[in-house]
This record gives sequence, C-alpha cells and structure tokens, in this order.
Amino acid sequence: MQTSELLPIIIDGHTFTPNAKGMWSLNEIHQALSLPESKRPGQWDNEVSSRLLSCGNFHKVDKVGSFADELGSIAYAMWVSTDFYLMVAHAFVAVRNHAVRELRRKDALLDANMPKASTLDMKARGAGLTWTEACRVAGIQHPQLALKVLAKGPMFNEIRDEWGSPTGTFRPKPQGFSSGAFVKTSGDFGNREGWRVKPRGLDWLSAHTEEINVAVREAKSESAQKAKLRRSNGSNKVVQP
Repeated sequence: MQTSELLPIIIDGHTFTPNAKGMWSLNEIHQALSLPESKRPGQWDNEVSSRLLSCGNFHKVDKVGSFADELGSIAYAMWVSTDFYLMVAHAFVAVRNHAVRELRRKDALLDANMPKASTLDMKARGAGLTWTEACRVAGIQHPQLALKVLAKGPMFNEIRDEWGSPTGTFRPKPQGFSSGAFVKTSGDFGNREGWRVKPRGLDWLSAHTEEINVAVREAKSESAQKAKLRRSNGSNKVVQP
C-alpha cells in the first residue's frame, strides 16, 4: 500500500500518520484526543475552511471524514482552541526539525563512512547483513526492541517452544524469505538469529525507519510507565507486623 513520504506527527503522546496524499485525518485526531463534540471536523465551516477547501488544503469525503495537509491541520487546530493550535504547531515544527537533523546526520555519516557503507553493501548482496548491522545502516534504534515491536505486524513473528510459550527469539515470516528480503543461514554460529537481511529487506527497513523508531520509543515509554507503576505499587504495600 502506498504511503506518504511525510513523517508522522505526535500530539499529546498520540502518533498520527498522513495518507498517501500527504493528508492527515482530522476525524482520527478529533477522536484520539477527545476534542469537544462542537469542534468535530465536519462542523468546521467558516471563511478559512472554505478557502482551504478551494485550494485543496482541506478535503471532505462523504461517509469517510475530513482530511487536511499541514496548513489545513494547523488552521483546524486554531479553530478548535488556542492551546490545541499551539500543540499542533509544535508537533509539525518538531517533525521538521527532526527531518533537518536527520538529513545533516546522514550526510555527515555518508561522508565519514563511505568505505564502510560500500563494504556493508557488498556484504548485503553476498551473505547478507545481521539484524544489528541492517538496523545500523537503516538508522533504526534499539534493534532487539525493534524486532519485538515488528513481531506484532505482518513481517515478523516470535518463535514459540513446544509448549507454545514465547522464547524471546524473532524471525521473518515465510513470505519474507520467499521474497528474497531475508535469507536463512546454514547455522547459528556467528549469527544468533539464524537469518540475515538482504538488499530487498534493507530497502524495506529504510522505508519504514521513522515508523519503526516511533513505535520503539512508544514501547520504551510504555515499559517505563509499567515499571514505575510496579515500583509505586510495591512501595505502597503495608508490611504486616
């Protein structure tokens, strides 16, 4: 399925991803953030929304919902409230700053690591890259946590033992091997996963880097909150004499 090259935005801890046309679902934002019923996107009808409709920055799709690009989303947020407008504007500024930093970082890495990049490219075309190497090339953070996150999607799964219990080991699903994105190794020596990443798989990872990194950050945050809650519950226990 075609996706937009634009990065997701994060508002109040919720991640919103644009569609293939670079438009965000205002209905999704309204519902996820529990905005007032009086501020539903379908009720946004003023001079600003009319101008954005005529310019293509704002769309209303029958029985589907309302969609807007960056300009339209910020204008909608301004209609909702000043506080919400500032949240949305900050979200887009953060994404733009992140994109600029990433571009500078990648340019610097390319200049500094051109020989290394060529070696890894040759390795990918040959025996394949280990998962950690592939993540390093694609810019994916926390490779092992990324695997755990990806196991919830269509490309990877977690291996289970003979009793059906999870083993903490992950590998691509059969279609990943049949498509040539990944290749099985003859043994686990020097490659604990038992499989490697080929150029097709590296291309897939690179195309989903930001999406994966966002999911990893959310998983880390959720894990930290659960750990904090466990510590809090433990400290609140009353010790019986």
